[in-house]
Amino acid sequence: MLERSDLAMVLAIKETGSLIGAARRLGVSGAAITKRLAQVEAVMAVRLFRRTTRSVVPTPEGDLYCELAMQVLAGFASLESRVADFSTTPVGLVRLACNMGFGRQWLAPIVDGFSRRYPSVRVELYLTNRLPDLQAEGFDAAVWLWQPSTTRWIVQTLAKNNRVMVASHAYLQEAGTPRNLDDLRNHTCLLMLERDMPANIWRLSRVGPQASEEPIVDVRVSGVLSSNHGEVLRDWALSGAGIALRPYWDVQAHIQQGALVHVLSDYAKVDSDVQWIAPYRPHLPERVKLLKEFIELRLRDAAWIA
Repeated sequence: MLERSDLAMVLAIKETGSLIGAARRLGVSGAAITKRLAQVEAVMAVRLFRRTTRSVVPTPEGDLYCELAMQVLAGFASLESRVADFSTTPVGLVRLACNMGFGRQWLAPIVDGFSRRYPSVRVELYLTNRLPDLQAEGFDAAVWLWQPSTTRWIVQTLAKNNRVMVASHAYLQEAGTPRNLDDLRNHTCLLMLERDMPANIWRLSRVGPQASEEPIVDVRVSGVLSSNHGEVLRDWALSGAGIALRPYWDVQAHIQQGALVHVLSDYAKVDSDVQWIAPYRPHLPERVKLLKEFIELRLRDAAWIA
């Protein structure tokens, strides 16, 4: 007899593309996955995956199994949430994904506060630099800093946020303070390695009263230090290594304390709004709704919100 865990296992194999990857995700051994998959295929009397030394690819029967498994698991989740909502006290599990830096610095304390208010709700917070396939991987939602490329999810803005340019007093005393965007070409900049944008191009927009009067400007900058980790760039800026373009939530406290200076404050990169991203579902569990509202309320009070 097939079990609910078997559906999740087969989906995990397809999503990770390997038996070992599925084992890691599910927290079991590779041998256990191999054995259980063989048992599932024996019960179904079909082969679900073509296995080679390099890859595990679903057969047509495997693709159909995965499609139906997602529907069945969604049905289980809907059943559980509807029954749980009859209780006056919210209960159950919420699985939430978030970007690494923002999740550690801001979302984790908010989730802790939510747990204290609703102790019967369990929250699994996954911090990752890759936006998961929410429905396929069993997430209720993600708190994410950029718009997803797909249009099949519900996206709502929780809080506005820009990336701003900052530098230390020591750096500015030595190199001078930039007065306009052209000045950036003569400064040492700290470069963020991102997939969708060259590290040496800062796409900046005018902010404030004159925001709508000027087009977006691509400014070419240069520097000897670059990283794919935002907190590294912030720490380099604090040490006086150059000018960094960082989300305001990451540097607001340092600006307020005087450790960093917000330079060229009329310009920012306006691509970092905090988004609530969720797969479509006909019935939103009360516990998920309460968590979303709690996060939204706490972010309204955050010091970096303009």
